Amino acid sequence: MSFRLARLVPLGACAALAACSASGTSVAPSSFNDVQTSVTASGEHVIRIGSREIRFGGPNHRAAARRSWIVPGAAKDGRALLYGSSYDGGFINIYHEHGTNQAPIGQLTNGLVSPQGIIVDKYHQVWVANTNAFTILGFQRGATTAFTTLNDPGYFPVSIAVDGNGTVYAANAQGQSGQSGNVTYWTKGSTSPSGTLTYSNFQVVLGIGVDASNNVYVSYVPKSGPPAVVEFPAGSQTGQVLPMSNVTISDITFDKQANLVMEDGSGGLGIWAPPYSGPPSRTLSAFGNEPTLGRHEHKVWIAYANFSNPMIEGYDYITGAQIDVITSGWTQNSAIPYGVAVDPPARL
Repeated sequence: MSFRLARLVPLGACAALAACSASGTSVAPSSFNDVQTSVTASGEHVIRIGSREIRFGGPNHRAAARRSWIVPGAAKDGRALLYGSSYDGGFINIYHEHGTNQAPIGQLTNGLVSPQGIIVDKYHQVWVANTNAFTILGFQRGATTAFTTLNDPGYFPVSIAVDGNGTVYAANAQGQSGQSGNVTYWTKGSTSPSGTLTYSNFQVVLGIGVDASNNVYVSYVPKSGPPAVVEFPAGSQTGQVLPMSNVTISDITFDKQANLVMEDGSGGLGIWAPPYSGPPSRTLSAFGNEPTLGRHEHKVWIAYANFSNPMIEGYDYITGAQIDVITSGWTQNSAIPYGVAVDPPARL
């Protein structure tokens, strides 16, 4: 991937997200304390942390083909679906989860502007962070037009989580005017924000996850120090930093044993057993965005957001063996995956 530093700016001037690998191979970040910020000639904001690059703001990315489509009956045959979002391409590809380098069976484009984090809830609804439009869109399974739009005024949402009560949470990288990042949430049925979760050391908020007890976990870049994870107990707006080590900027998910799963600071996928302290209990050699477990947790999926070699990868969750690589539907330098989700999701 080629990248031009137009100028360095204060971290507070940054505004919206897409994490990618800056090289063609999986590499460990070099230093989490070395945070660089810049603005490209197009006005897009960029944060670099080690080998990670977070991009947001600037031009609105919409799909060249503005019409959504899906193979007739493909969403009604009972087979598991896999979704992959492209910030640069402005679309979400739809695949059958099972297969080998599957071709897309559909694509969502209607209303999407620089889409990033995606998640599927227990009702088979797809939620997507519509980053540069300051909204969250919700799609029913099989539909090509959003059934609802959640407004996130003045903030750039980059990652999404949904709790067991249907409350939708968005990790906002930062505000449009450079305000520190936070988390906006909407209770079920609301389209205007129901509230926010903030923490005194938030600078850039990048990842979010909710466990089976509706506790909310947020990964962020602090005002000083390396990336960290803070927990907000269910129903609380008071966060507490977890004593985890070797963490990085990442979306967060949980398996049926309540293990916390996110990217680690060594270029792999870390799995932390409760109570989530110290280094990972085990790791998988998988490097990419938004780790997502399939329904039976046999597979874990990641989006490898690399401009030279874009793909979605599937790994055996126990052995770590790579079992699927999806390059179909992605284009070097212009349409690469940033988010991934599976329907039905884990922990239904």
